[in-house]
Amino acid sequence: MTVTPSLRSVYGIGFLTLVAVLTVSIAAQPVSAQRGIGRMQGVITDAGGNGLAGVEIVAVNPGATPNTRRAEGNERGQWVIIGLNRGNWKFTFSKEGYISFEIDVLVSQANANPDLDVALDPQPTDAGAVFAGVASAEPQLFVEGTGLYDAGDYAGAIAKWQDFLVANPDLHPIYGNIGNAYRELGDIEKAREAYETLLAAEPTDTMANYNIGEMLVAEGDIDGAVPYFETVVETAPDDPAVYYNVAELYFSQREMEGAIRYYNRAIEVDPGYLPAYMQLGFAHINTGDTANAILAFEKYIETAPEDDPQLPLIKDMLAALRSESN
Repeated sequence: MTVTPSLRSVYGIGFLTLVAVLTVSIAAQPVSAQRGIGRMQGVITDAGGNGLAGVEIVAVNPGATPNTRRAEGNERGQWVIIGLNRGNWKFTFSKEGYISFEIDVLVSQANANPDLDVALDPQPTDAGAVFAGVASAEPQLFVEGTGLYDAGDYAGAIAKWQDFLVANPDLHPIYGNIGNAYRELGDIEKAREAYETLLAAEPTDTMANYNIGEMLVAEGDIDGAVPYFETVVETAPDDPAVYYNVAELYFSQREMEGAIRYYNRAIEVDPGYLPAYMQLGFAHINTGDTANAILAFEKYIETAPEDDPQLPLIKDMLAALRSESN
């Protein structure tokens, strides 16, 4: 998966991140026995697709011990961080002269996490710089806002970006940045207002639709979230990862009905998409539906190659389920 930001923190709320969550309690296979070493890796490139050396990567999870991990990309842009606790980590990629990028990733210890590849755009330094293909006025306001956001001064960042919008009213993605800053401040109402403003100009914007859907799920408004998620998946109807990521959000909120629905849709798009079979099995376990959990794990085993690293785990889970159901 490669994510290519055009504006800092427009993609600040993670999306299209292939991960897996295991929340299951079976006597024959306790959760603690399923944990391993969380590992994330990838390649950082410039706008031309060339490996970008010297990028600093910082991963932060306030609930983990230690709560911060760091790495630096090598001369080919390759990076790796090992020893991550399972949970939600915020990854920030930064290099002098380039627009920083951050993304939230739900890291698994039990499953192999797919590569997180990132492309960084050069930092604009003068008037007339180009943002997402549009020449901008007073780009220093955007840069100053980015610096304030990185420093944790979200209110200051909002003020700078709002001034930037006065000079560049057609650069609607900035509302996504403002929405992210309001979320950091805990002002969900203003965050949603900013995202809705972006959607009024760009109704199919993936980030804004996903973020609003995520907020609605967190509030328990599952029905209200569905239209936003449907817009997200419509942007890439043939990509199982899109459906899978929506399912993972439902799973993380313990909303198994929605998770099961979207895991199944990922499988419909790609019958060989192994992560969806695994997580579908665990979702069914969480609902007490042993029969369908068994079917999902059987399908995983049938589809997976012999050297798949998750096969031993899935076979053990399947054996435990069959034993309980007899």
